[in-house]
Amino acid sequence: MNKLQIQLFNADLATPILQTDLSNRIENAHFGTKLPGGFNLFKFSIKGTLAESWRWITERVFYRIVIRDGEQILWEGRVQDIAPEAGTVAVTAYGYYSSMNDGKYSTAYDDLVSVVIKAILTAQCPQISSDQTNIDATNGSIDSAAGAEYLDKSPRELIEQMLPFADTDGHTWYFAIWDDRIPYLFERSTSTVDWFVRLADLKRFRLRHRASDLWNACYAVYEAGGAIARTATSTNANSVTKYGVTRTYAVPNLGAVAAAAAQAQRDTWLANHYEIYPSLEDIVLGDRVYDSNMKAYPSSWVRAGDVIQVIDLVPVSGDLDTVVRDALRTFYILETEYSIDKGESRISVDTEKKSLDAILAKEL
Repeated sequence: MNKLQIQLFNADLATPILQTDLSNRIENAHFGTKLPGGFNLFKFSIKGTLAESWRWITERVFYRIVIRDGEQILWEGRVQDIAPEAGTVAVTAYGYYSSMNDGKYSTAYDDLVSVVIKAILTAQCPQISSDQTNIDATNGSIDSAAGAEYLDKSPRELIEQMLPFADTDGHTWYFAIWDDRIPYLFERSTSTVDWFVRLADLKRFRLRHRASDLWNACYAVYEAGGAIARTATSTNANSVTKYGVTRTYAVPNLGAVAAAAAQAQRDTWLANHYEIYPSLEDIVLGDRVYDSNMKAYPSSWVRAGDVIQVIDLVPVSGDLDTVVRDALRTFYILETEYSIDKGESRISVDTEKKSLDAILAKEL
């Protein structure tokens, strides 16, 4: 495995100056990616004197860190949390998605979600690149007049509120900040497989399929004219036929939104639950994954938004280049956490473990 290069720069993004190379000095290091968001957390410890600990506290807050494998950027973010201990300092850096918590957006809007997101980034996100060419056009709209909760929040909060309204056709959309702090807005797609592995390549692998996660009929609750309203119920007939049961879900009250927005929420929920998809128990990649030509790459290259296929999990029923979210061997990755010390990556796929700890973690 190639040695990762971990560099610390000053906080000036216009004229960055390399401060030090951390590659051979850190321990207990792991970094990750997540959707929505992009680059997530990078945590590590570094040995040093008390004076060095204070240098981190007084000088290096919001300094930029970049992790590379050759020319490939694996992670980029800024230092935010510092915890001095005896002989060491524990550091947590956050991907630049966190910089979207810095401001507040208070300008009224009524437009396509993609258009509003571009306006928010331009007005309130100076640390995010002005390159907006990777923000794909949505067909769903959002109106700040719908409710007080759609103004006077951070760009991060507003964008996460908007994503469920991005599409009127039941598709799921994600937002992320990737290499060079460039923003991406994109529809989830499993049209191609990015990475292949065999069961033998996995350190741990455990999924559970739960019938209680199946919902093949759905309606959404919302407010119209100050009163509670409900969309019509949409039903996936093929799912009802396949499983021989109708299970109906009610999307909780969305607040004062347009009927079309509530219908979009309903359709998105139904599209993601009319099949029994796996609940994550434990998936840990070893040090290698493979591209479509079976060329090996470090598992540190895998990031959220990639599609991975476990080749020999079930008998092959078609060409490996033909991809569906089959809930059996092909998975859309929502989160990764790579351990530099162990050379392995824990991944979360597009359905998650339904344990109490997992539910609480989303609320904290």
